[in-house]
Amino acid sequence: MPQVIANYSFSFNSQVFGGEGSPYQILAVDGLEGLPGIRNQDDNRGYADGMFTGRDFLAGRNISITFQVTGSANGSAQANLNTLQRALLPQTSGTTPLYFLLSNAESEQVINARVRGMQVTLDPNYTYGYILGQVSFFCPDPRYYDSNIQTATLAYTPPGGRTYDRVYNLVYGGGSVEIVTTITNNGWTDTYPTITLNGPIDNPVLGNETENAELNFTCSLSDTDDLVIDLYNKLITLNGNPARNLLTSGEWFSAQPGNNLFYLTGDAGSTVVGVTGATVTWQSAYI
Repeated sequence: MPQVIANYSFSFNSQVFGGEGSPYQILAVDGLEGLPGIRNQDDNRGYADGMFTGRDFLAGRNISITFQVTGSANGSAQANLNTLQRALLPQTSGTTPLYFLLSNAESEQVINARVRGMQVTLDPNYTYGYILGQVSFFCPDPRYYDSNIQTATLAYTPPGGRTYDRVYNLVYGGGSVEIVTTITNNGWTDTYPTITLNGPIDNPVLGNETENAELNFTCSLSDTDDLVIDLYNKLITLNGNPARNLLTSGEWFSAQPGNNLFYLTGDAGSTVVGVTGATVTWQSAYI
């Protein structure tokens, strides 16, 4: 993963720009801080004054970075500009991580972006090796995240206590076992983890007790199966293949700012201690 190396610097496509001593000095950044656009579902009231208020959603984020390129020990201003241009090409689909570090008071952060425009000013300063330009990014997900990925496990371990040198052919209790873990989102907006569930387990249920929401699946997973739930894109795959049909009921959930209690349950007797479990990965999110 590319690392931002100085305050007020960015990295995109493995090219770092900005920061003290860089030939790429950032003069202004617009659209990164503050709210992105809002998509609203308001509607008019027909033959009456005013509006019916609908729901508000965040739109994509547009970021514009104004920069100045100069010469360096590694090349002229023109050569450095060419290097930057090669890293800031548009892409047909998907996004690329745009890493940034604004100050020592904050950790390195990232937003997923694609280049949507680049302009270079041709003026007398260009001739003297001071090239002014601007690059525009579009971010379909307006959130930005801590660059470090956090991981937690939902793994069942039997409770401690006194052991006996005997084997009972009895089952005490017929209920399913609930496995829980705490997911901490240090940001100030919801983040959407990815959960990888490993069998064996029958009819698993994954949820967030903090949001009082869960997803119910109808399936029997073996110890070689991996069920992956992408909560942001609402995608479900089983061993790499689409498996949305396994979801039979429930409500999609996220991880709210602060602590969230995620849980996993399944049919009684279908789980195996030390084998059945899930891995949750996420990044703290900001807006």
